[in-house]
Amino acid sequence: MIVSIVTPVLNGGTVFALCIESVIREREACRARGLDIEIEHLVADGGSTDGSIALAQSYGLFVLQEQGTDLHDRLNRSYLNARGDLIGLLGADDILLPGGIEAIVAAYHRSGRRWVVGGLLWIDPEGCSLGTLKAPPHWIKAEVYACLGWNLGGAMATYFTPAFFKELGGFDTRFQVAADCDLFTRALAREPFARVDVPVAGSRRSGKNFSVVKKERRIEEGRLIAETLGPKSRAKRIVTRLLLKAWVHAAHPAWLAHKLHDRARFRLGLKRVSFFD
Repeated sequence: MIVSIVTPVLNGGTVFALCIESVIREREACRARGLDIEIEHLVADGGSTDGSIALAQSYGLFVLQEQGTDLHDRLNRSYLNARGDLIGLLGADDILLPGGIEAIVAAYHRSGRRWVVGGLLWIDPEGCSLGTLKAPPHWIKAEVYACLGWNLGGAMATYFTPAFFKELGGFDTRFQVAADCDLFTRALAREPFARVDVPVAGSRRSGKNFSVVKKERRIEEGRLIAETLGPKSRAKRIVTRLLLKAWVHAAHPAWLAHKLHDRARFRLGLKRVSFFD
């Protein structure tokens, strides 16, 4: 079985090598365990000038160079070029966790579902844990999920079959920031996912993440997703979001503690806040 991982990059910096090496370690681990899993790693470059292309090529990776194109347009093209039976995303500053792909593949075979979602480990710029976010629960419905405003089922932990991704129409390029949330919600409206209880990827929170830098755009796009895919009643959307946020906080105490600590430092002018509202 082939699993394709697509990494979009635009001047990935020093952490890009850590991303690539995490995939290599997982590939070698699968081989060492005799698993019938081939991991393909593709890079979608948006016009890097810091040596990211040369770095990727030095590891033997295929690089799709689309200078000046939209991020999600590059992702759509890369997903279509991928050979995998399952295709997922890993940011240039993120890492694949040991055993992550094995867990994704096991859930796929066990469930027969066309998409699989695992948990996420949030990490700081130095790679230290900021707490784990579990995969969304099976009871959650698309109409409810749309109200949250950001993607609890992180893009770095979500894998689609090519056929299902095409059926969904891929990432909606009208969204600059919340395209992953939109895609996840539309997928959930079609059919349930296979759930992996453990974190499969580490998402690095640097304060320079697109969702943080473009916070106003993220909020606006989240509102549009809620209005389009969520309850028709504005009051119901507001109440649903508040209840869902309360559940997220209660279910992830370590993550919440780091979030509150980060926010307190931000108020004191010590650090740019790097968590969602």
